[in-house]
Amino acid sequence: MKTRLSENITVRELLYRHPHLLSTFIELRLKCVGCPADAFHTMADVAREYGLSRDQLISRLQAAIDKIQADEIR
Repeated sequence: MKTRLSENITVRELLYRHPHLLSTFIELRLKCVGCPADAFHTMADVAREYGLSRDQLISRLQAAIDKIQADEIR
């Protein structure tokens, strides 16, 4: 079953569910990892804070999730 990423998921919950996304956060130069507000900031908040397109951020993270899930099936 494919996971569909919501813009309302918090940074903490997202990284708890998908720890492999840490590398994507680093590639995007997002300083969210370890931030005291990671339990409260959603992906929509992150996009707004970093001046990113919400749709592009969600798509990039979703692609990383989909890749890992596809690799697990193989």
